[in-house]
Amino acid sequence: MRFPDKQVGLCVAAMVSCGLAAGFRSDDLQDTRYFMELICSVPAKPLPMQILALATNAGKANRDAQMTYAALANHRQPHLDCLAYLSQLVLYQLNVSKLPLLALIYQNNTSWRSYRMFFRDPSMATSKQTYYDLSTILLKVAATMPDTLVKTKVMHLMRCSGTVSLAAAACSMDILRVWGRWARSEGVVGKSYLPKSPLSALPATGVLAGFGTDFMTNHAFGRGTVAVPVAWIDALAPHARVIFQAVRLRNRTCTGKADFSGQHCVESTLYLAETFWQSSPFMLQRYGLGWWALQRFVSLWAVLHSVNLSNR
Repeated sequence: MRFPDKQVGLCVAAMVSCGLAAGFRSDDLQDTRYFMELICSVPAKPLPMQILALATNAGKANRDAQMTYAALANHRQPHLDCLAYLSQLVLYQLNVSKLPLLALIYQNNTSWRSYRMFFRDPSMATSKQTYYDLSTILLKVAATMPDTLVKTKVMHLMRCSGTVSLAAAACSMDILRVWGRWARSEGVVGKSYLPKSPLSALPATGVLAGFGTDFMTNHAFGRGTVAVPVAWIDALAPHARVIFQAVRLRNRTCTGKADFSGQHCVESTLYLAETFWQSSPFMLQRYGLGWWALQRFVSLWAVLHSVNLSNR
């Protein structure tokens, strides 16, 4: 499916895929910012699983506005990969919408933290989105499909779908509660400690990434082994590598408060650029050239398309 407004189409694709993988409520999506961190490499076999965390202090069950984290992993199927869709959105916003995110981090300007990931228009990027803002663009895309969605329920669709998928895969109720960040009555452990760790619901992350409950021994993820040339990553995220090195050095040597969240954001951007290239042959195969919003890099396709499409 294609949508003429690139920002809307890419935003909805990332919002739906990440919302399903992370169990986001509407208010989570309305206030999701660029607090992202490539937190760890889970020692799965035969290939380690990379975990990227999105942080949020929103949510109706989060009355104290504590920072909680949702873990995202690459999906087994490229066209269902939330990180692939997130990479397209982030790179579009940096390259086409010209969000000054990386420049602000480089300048040690903390105003970068006000930028949201999901928005209807770049002019709204620094403000919390309303339910209307996000439901409107989701319904616009949904209108191109045969089935209709109800406006009052559309923003809860991803959370409901993720819950059903986990229950169908026999995930325990405890895992469901932690993954969905539902309020619990067991005190600080359930309300604070567990939601602060993206790995608390790791079985849910593995299941929703398409690898099943045995993902620790069955993480066969072929496209993750494709070595992406540094020049290709730099083409999608210009100066990001230099900015990352500069910010990391500044954080190591500063005597005041370090901006580690900015460092993690830049590092995650580099990882998303790598994910973009690893998933690109499959997106091209499934959707054709029309899916790609970053037209100025189309000359690299001839080389990239030489990657064996059967290597998943």
